[in-house]
Amino acid sequence: MSTADVQKTQAKTGSKPTRDDTGSLKFGLVLFDDENDPKAGWCSVNGSPAKRIEGMNELATDTLWWSNMTYESFFRTTEAWRNPWLRHDAYLVTKPKDVLQEWGYDPATSPADFIVKFCSMVFARMMTMAAKLVREALPKLSPTNIFTGNTLREDLRRLLPEAEFPRGEAATIMRQGQAFAEFTRTTVRGIKGARIFVLRKPRVSYAFQMLTTPVPVGPFDFLPRSELRSITSDRVEWIRTETRPCMVEVAVQQMEAEVAPVYGFGNSMDKDKRIPRSWVAHPEFLTMAAFSEIEVKSAWVGKEYAQMNLALPDPVKAFLSDRYTELSWCAGVIAETLWRAAALGEPKGRMPQVAPEDRAHTSWRGAWLKAADKTAMFLDAMKLTEMGYATVSYGLGWVSCLVTDDQIPDLVRDAMTIGLMPKFNDVPDGMFAPNRPIPWGGDQNNMTKMLLQFTMTKDRDFLWNFDKLPLYDKGQREQMLRQMLEARKKQQM
Repeated sequence: MSTADVQKTQAKTGSKPTRDDTGSLKFGLVLFDDENDPKAGWCSVNGSPAKRIEGMNELATDTLWWSNMTYESFFRTTEAWRNPWLRHDAYLVTKPKDVLQEWGYDPATSPADFIVKFCSMVFARMMTMAAKLVREALPKLSPTNIFTGNTLREDLRRLLPEAEFPRGEAATIMRQGQAFAEFTRTTVRGIKGARIFVLRKPRVSYAFQMLTTPVPVGPFDFLPRSELRSITSDRVEWIRTETRPCMVEVAVQQMEAEVAPVYGFGNSMDKDKRIPRSWVAHPEFLTMAAFSEIEVKSAWVGKEYAQMNLALPDPVKAFLSDRYTELSWCAGVIAETLWRAAALGEPKGRMPQVAPEDRAHTSWRGAWLKAADKTAMFLDAMKLTEMGYATVSYGLGWVSCLVTDDQIPDLVRDAMTIGLMPKFNDVPDGMFAPNRPIPWGGDQNNMTKMLLQFTMTKDRDFLWNFDKLPLYDKGQREQMLRQMLEARKKQQM
């Protein structure tokens, strides 16, 4: 389906939303010919026809430009970061090539003019949704001040309750690889000639799961080994049953043989940055204790637990619980952005005046969210491993496997029984009939199942129209959905 087809489909389903939460700001994509050199390339604004440019000086200043520049080239090897209207490819939690794949297009074969036109439409829609959410939660915030961060996570962080960050000695242990893992690389070996196949949780329901995770409230007190010994002779059991939040210093003496390669405790993602893992947050400790022999050395113990979702602004609660949010791909990306924003490091302007090595990489709640994500995705990775698939990495709501082409249909079916979905682009053509129920073992929300149905049957037109529902006023959404369903019935007659 071309972008012209997309626009025709959009026109059939009613008028466009009229509310303007972005002021005069537009949204575009620029695809540089060389992702490491911001000179010549293609660009498009809000889905307009693509055009060639010869340099950044041709990019309009009333537009927020998403680009294909890598973080490294954007901030370190070029001066592109000096342009306040330009953003790197990781500004969103999905990159432009991911957008294409998740909408069923191959980044390697799609022409550049199509890529910029389609991705700028998606980017404009997503940013308009984000602006609408921010303006509802913070009506006094000027539209010109909504998108000022290096990532959308930084921009949406303002919608969340203030995070508590470790200080002093506690801050020195709160480091990537030492106290938490954002991604896990397993030591499972794949089949020669196999390819990576990514499966993920439905974004909205997973974001809700993460944001309802009990998170710690401080202050935290340090309990050394000697003090723990005076409290109990069984330190593992004491941590297991403690109702207060605990960040625990551990030594893993032994882990069950079939679990260890998948759990990957302390496995490094970077061969040049191998950091010995010695601390785990409470959720991860409870999971590990089920299949590991653990020695508890010390612990930081907090005051109590709280649920962050209860302290969210009402518009954010409404956004996450609205049934139409479940149907929208763009809204799903925003939901993922919100929970990942809750685990960010401290804003630069608020960092204490200490050496970088003495700063925490995340907040107390961030460590708990990362632990909750690690354990949730480990359980899914383990289930796939037990089914006979080579799970090679997981984290942030997804699991990746190494599979041969002939394994893909079975993997897709098995993954859906445990609540994981493939990318649109990876669904085998004709695998599922349009009018038959899709087997699904995940979230039983009707809207999630409807989203699954149209994704697995590769009905891109319908998904595209679903996607814009959150942009309409609440009173219009039911009517719009009915119109879409009626139009689809007529097309099938």
